[in-house]
Amino acid sequence: MVRRVLTLLAAVLACLGAFAVTSTTAQAAVVEVTYGPVSLGDYCSAKVNSSSTIGFYNGSLGCYRWSTGGSGLASTGTGSPAAACAYFDPAATYLGHAQGASQALICRYSV
Repeated sequence: MVRRVLTLLAAVLACLGAFAVTSTTAQAAVVEVTYGPVSLGDYCSAKVNSSSTIGFYNGSLGCYRWSTGGSGLASTGTGSPAAACAYFDPAATYLGHAQGASQALICRYSV
């Protein structure tokens, strides 16, 4: 009887060992999220200059506010595209960014 229990126990441990060796890791998904000028303005207001209302990405991230008298936009500074992506989704792993339509910022994340 003891021999049967030991044999059964050895078989169970062997199966568990085989399962541990053959288990695969989960693959992370890559997602792209587009942030338009108004969303970029939120980042600019929070991290660059509190008077910022809009932001544009065209190779660099420029932050702007409406100028007094309604004559256009006035620059309030520049921000980091990578920092903007991290600001919008701090839980995701930032992979990169790209230019989107209408001077939007496309952020790539691993989730």
